[in-house]
Parts: sequence; C-alpha cells; structure tokens
Amino acid sequence: MVNPDTGMLEYLYIPQADRFVRENCQIRDIASVWDVELLSDFLERQELRPMIATSLRHFDDYLVERDGYAMLDSERLGESSSIAHSAFMMLALLHAPRPRRTRQIKSLAEGILQQQRTDGSYKVYFENMPDHGEELYAGEAMLALLEAYGQLRDARYGLSAERSFGYYDAHYFRRGRVSDDLLVFFANWQSQACRLLFECTSTASIKQQVQRYLFEMHDSIIDRGFYSDVERHPARQVSVKVACALEGLNDAYAIARSFKDERPKRYRRCICSGLEYLLNLQCSSGGTARERGGFGVSLSERAQRIDITGHAASAFIKSVENRIECEMTI
Repeated sequence: MVNPDTGMLEYLYIPQADRFVRENCQIRDIASVWDVELLSDFLERQELRPMIATSLRHFDDYLVERDGYAMLDSERLGESSSIAHSAFMMLALLHAPRPRRTRQIKSLAEGILQQQRTDGSYKVYFENMPDHGEELYAGEAMLALLEAYGQLRDARYGLSAERSFGYYDAHYFRRGRVSDDLLVFFANWQSQACRLLFECTSTASIKQQVQRYLFEMHDSIIDRGFYSDVERHPARQVSVKVACALEGLNDAYAIARSFKDERPKRYRRCICSGLEYLLNLQCSSGGTARERGGFGVSLSERAQRIDITGHAASAFIKSVENRIECEMTI
C-alpha cells in the first residue's frame, strides 16, 4: 500500500488493475500512520519506518496554531478540521519513534479539551458547523487523550475522557441513539478508550460503570446475532465491520477474563469466529505481489483499503495479547 512515488500509504488498491486509487480520506490517512507504528512495534520490524517518517513530515505541515492550541488546517486537509484529525495526529505522534514531540501533542490535546461541552460531549468540528460522526469521533478523541495521559500524566486528559464516557453512555448508548449499522463501530472506539479509562482510574465506581458499559455494548452486539451471522453467512460480511467488532470485543474480553462466569468464554468464542473469517479473507497466495497479506472489502470484493488492513492488524494484535486460542477449520 506504499506508493513508491510519495513514500506514503495510498487509501485504496485495486488488485485486478494492479493500481492505486487516490481518495481524499485524510482521517484514515493519518490514522494509518498510527496503525503502522503499532504493527511495527508489535512485530519489532523496521522496514516501514521510512514511510512513518515521511508521513509525519507531510502532516506536520498541516498543523496550525489558534488561540493557544493546535489543529490541522482545513484548507490543507480539503475538509473541515475535526477532533478526529487531531486525535489521530496525537496518536501518531505519541507512538512515533523518539524524540517525542511533547509540545505538539499537548497543543493538539488542548484543542480537543476546548471542544468539550459542559455536558461532557465534544463539538466535532473546529469550524462553526453541525456535528457529524459523533459515534466514531468522540471515542477516538477519548482514546487519544487517555494515551496522552498515560505518557504525559496531565490529569485534565483523564477527567475529560471520564466526563465524555459518562455522556456517551447515558445519552447515546442507553437512549438507543446509535443505529444498528453503527453500533459495532461505536462500540469499537468507545471500548478502546474505556479499557484505558478502566485501567488508569483508581475510582471503584468509575471502574464499575465502565465495566457495565463495555459488557452491555458487546452483549447487545452478540445478542443481535452479529457473530452467529459471521459464522453462518461469511459471504455477506463486510470485512471492516468484522475487524472493528474484534478490536472492541478484545478490549471488553481483557476486562471480562477475570470473571468466573460464562462471559469470558462467550466473548472468546465470538472472537474466534471473527478471526476465522479474517484468516479466510486474507490474501495469502495468488493475486498480485501487492495484494498478498492484505484484506479485501469482502470475500467477493478484492479491493483493499488501508483502514481495513489497519483494523484487521489491530484485531490480530489484541487477540495475541489476550492469548486467544481457537480451533480453526481453515
């Protein structure tokens, strides 16, 4: 997925034509730098470090200062600058090879903090326009703040995520404002953030609330038949949805596995169903040289996107870290 001319990732690759397709999807472009950093660190491999460095230099030019905080410039992005752009830039900088760019990270975090309303929700865009994408972008902002808290220990970051979790639990999830189509994606980003919140908070009541929230989200996805449908009808599945489901469920499992009830076993069985699907989907032989190792949109659609590959890689990493063992039929 690395374009040899730019040294950066392309968003879309069409194996049948063996060509890249350039699309304006800056949030995923920035997020994929973070994906590659995590994968490189996990595998302890260095061959993608030049791509990381080139990409960070490129997006450095998008940063602008405004009223005591940093954001990515809307004109350079070609789209309205949001907390999601800032969140993924923070995550990319937090996981970049040293030296750590603490000033930039703090300045981006300050921008997200200033976007938080008194009720705990975040205003999505830095410009004066209606919110859109709250189901994803709020969780991404929470995750970035909590990762920053883990490294920089600014208590405001943890408190902001704590207030935000309370809002999106009470006013989004429990009120049924998350549609069935978006629940998997909502649960993924909320779970990644809330697992960190669970681990960093010393307040027992917050731990209990986070635990309940995570379990209710993932129990709901399971009860609606998501994973049984993956098992019975793999040809109907969209790969990014399965990969995102596994990311979030792995974080819930990491908390649930200490429980002596059926939930850890139930979660593990569902994770294994999703992993089997992804292993069947991955191009391991045949195809073009660029295609091998990647993940198509579905079992019948070979086109590869960097966000699908990033979510799938993260799902595998989390499953290894959770020591998930499965009996596969592939």
